[in-house]
Amino acid sequence: MLLEVKRIVELKELSSKLGYFFKDYELLNKSLTHKSYSNEKQKCGLKDNERFEFLGDSVINLAVSRYLLSRNSSLSEGELSSIRAQLVNEQSLARFARQLTLGQYLLLGKGEEVSGGRVKPSLLANATEAVMAAVFIDSDFNTSYEVILRLFKETIDRLTDRRIVADHKGLLQKYCQAHVLSNPNYRLISELGPDHCKTFMVQVYILDEPYGIGIGRTKKEAEQTAAMQSIEQLKVRKKHLV
Repeated sequence: MLLEVKRIVELKELSSKLGYFFKDYELLNKSLTHKSYSNEKQKCGLKDNERFEFLGDSVINLAVSRYLLSRNSSLSEGELSSIRAQLVNEQSLARFARQLTLGQYLLLGKGEEVSGGRVKPSLLANATEAVMAAVFIDSDFNTSYEVILRLFKETIDRLTDRRIVADHKGLLQKYCQAHVLSNPNYRLISELGPDHCKTFMVQVYILDEPYGIGIGRTKKEAEQTAAMQSIEQLKVRKKHLV
């Protein structure tokens, strides 16, 4: 199927947003073709994007998994799976589609157009998967990995940083329970600076003994750093006692 000049201009505009320019724009066009549109254009032999959705789901999952593993050596399989699940789902994929204004490039049937198909989360999520499949088919995995990373990286980093930060206090709590120690007590040592730019210092006490000190822009951040240092100190102390 030969694409009209107007459509090619639209597809190149989307390519610019993706940061990837296609060798075969018919692949990108197919990834944006909803079945409601292809059903209305059966005589043209136009294919919808459902098979691309299937492939795109796998490509996105693999790319996200690769980045998570390369970035985080301390997170467990369960934690990595949880982060990936927060990224590769209908709500998140639809949000990424809105960032790309993907809805305006979709080819929809008349009924789907009238019912607001361009803003439906399910259609947008499916289109995101299909577009990533088109990138993969038109290039290779490393190229599609870079395209996906440009779209997903900021959110992945935010989720993993939050998970890593939240983990130190939990690890210290588990360590204390496993070694029959009292629960960690976090004491605010100092609070410096103006309200808009404060610095907090927190120290951990276990069995009334001082352990790690943490500094951060929030109390929670300082507590997490203090917890991380305390775990290391407890481990060193345990080695000396053996």
